[in-house]
Amino acid sequence: MNPTLILYASRDGQAKLIAQRVQQHLTQQAVHSELADLKSPPNMAKNWQAIIVVASIRYGRHHAEVQQFFERNTLLVPLAIISVSLNARKGDGTPNSYLKKLLAQHHLQPFTAMSVAGRLDYPRYGWFDRLMMRLIMKMTGGPSDGKCCVEYTNWQHVTEFASTVSRYIQQEQNPNTKPLSQFGA
Repeated sequence: MNPTLILYASRDGQAKLIAQRVQQHLTQQAVHSELADLKSPPNMAKNWQAIIVVASIRYGRHHAEVQQFFERNTLLVPLAIISVSLNARKGDGTPNSYLKKLLAQHHLQPFTAMSVAGRLDYPRYGWFDRLMMRLIMKMTGGPSDGKCCVEYTNWQHVTEFASTVSRYIQQEQNPNTKPLSQFGA
């Protein structure tokens, strides 16, 4: 069986943690996967079972690496996407406007897609980012004291996403199973 590729683009490390959690779940389900940073992705000509992209957002935009990846690669294998942003902290995991924009912009049709919240970590940010995050949090009703660190990631949603991916891959290996819906099971 070919491995599943998990690519991540992370500024502060939360998207990487989410990608690692997805990989752990896949491993528990006997799905072989490889993890890589989108800054230096592996050979895309390799035969992948599926590709999972975990991409964080800053100031309303996905990383340049994410945009470039989708511009350069026509994916002929199943795709799954997690978009990570603080904007998703009030959501239920369904694709938010940032993720929908990415999907439309690159004409992507993943078999599952999810928006999940990241982590607010004021002490880790530089001066400008701290100022901007405080402003954004103040405007959206989040903590704006500039000192706190809040984990917003819904790890249950991440586990459900990983379960959807593992079921999809197992379905691809055994086509006699019930098909999954486009955005989850």
